[in-house]
Amino acid sequence: MKKEIASILCAAAITCSASAANVTDFADVRPSDWYHDAVNYVCEAGLMNGTSNTTFSPDDTTSRGMIVTILYRLAGSPDMPESNWGYPYVDVDAAAYYSTPVYWARINDLVTGYSDDQFGPDDAITREQLTAMLYRYADYLGLDTDTGFIPDKYYDFSDYQSVSRYAANAMSWCVNKGIVSGSDGKLNPQETATRAEVATMLMNAESVLSETEPAEPEAPVSPDGQPVSDDTDNETTDDNQTVTDEISQRPTGKSAVDEYGGYWDYDLSNATFDAVNDLREENGLPRLAYSLQVQEWTDIRSKELVGAYRDNLYGAHYRPDGTLFATVGKGCNTENALGSIISASAQDNFNQWYGSDGHRDNMLNTRSKTSAVSIYVLGERTYAIQLFNILTTDELNQL
Repeated sequence: MKKEIASILCAAAITCSASAANVTDFADVRPSDWYHDAVNYVCEAGLMNGTSNTTFSPDDTTSRGMIVTILYRLAGSPDMPESNWGYPYVDVDAAAYYSTPVYWARINDLVTGYSDDQFGPDDAITREQLTAMLYRYADYLGLDTDTGFIPDKYYDFSDYQSVSRYAANAMSWCVNKGIVSGSDGKLNPQETATRAEVATMLMNAESVLSETEPAEPEAPVSPDGQPVSDDTDNETTDDNQTVTDEISQRPTGKSAVDEYGGYWDYDLSNATFDAVNDLREENGLPRLAYSLQVQEWTDIRSKELVGAYRDNLYGAHYRPDGTLFATVGKGCNTENALGSIISASAQDNFNQWYGSDGHRDNMLNTRSKTSAVSIYVLGERTYAIQLFNILTTDELNQL
């Protein structure tokens, strides 16, 4: 649902803060400080106040109760009849400033407690908890949070694997939306978020959360080359970049039926791959080179989707051992996943990916050089993966 963010921001002060805020009054926030503009933003927007008349305390922590209060007031402080609150948290006093926001967040699946009766409102919030809250709030607003898991920038951080599984998609989304920029090349997901960091993330999120409801995507290009206009922020790759294409060697037809009764449909896979490359060409991007090595990894991933989509054992971009999809092979930087009915065509697969901002960004990303599509058929469903890789075919063949 669309929210009038701009008018709500001015009314979103946290009641537990000590005083009205003006950044020029704070002795501990200097114009040269990296968080100066963020503190100025949250003060002017009424999102945060000082801890005293003369201090903001940028290095102090922020509690879970304070964050849900910010989100609740951003949402316009909706009515919350007590009868709708459900089983009460024993550590949430009904008279506390955060009591209504806590139950609002719970009912709307924005923030859950540690258990049915413990919320931890005074606990310092961690960086990954904050990203998860912002991610879910964006979904609550009706914004497109389907990243298709876009780890291009996310993988640039040396500690990305330390992000908890529940927060991985949220952290990836926040990184790619510019909400999280990290510190010294690290995400520090389990570290507590300081007041300065919270202010910065809120400032970075303002333009994202103020977006209007996603418009219907333009009609996708068909495999026969119908033109498409797509306003993308991707930079054009180096004109001198060349890669070896093994497309003439790719498998065709259908594989033998395996011990589970499934098989890979390579004709459908190839047609889907070609449709994506046609889209890239129409948008002035180089076609992705086909790689037999990436095909091998993609075949593994498409079969692993059975456990994700049919059995709900793990997320679509995770593997049976709990690791992220990229552990399937070196250089894998993003993927699109899909579970469809068995009659799905290459155009159906393409259209579903194209219809999602995150998946479309993956298809048009400029870091990838090689790719492959794999479609595994089992029973009445197909499980499709397009795996993207930043290595060239020559580099992959040297592994």
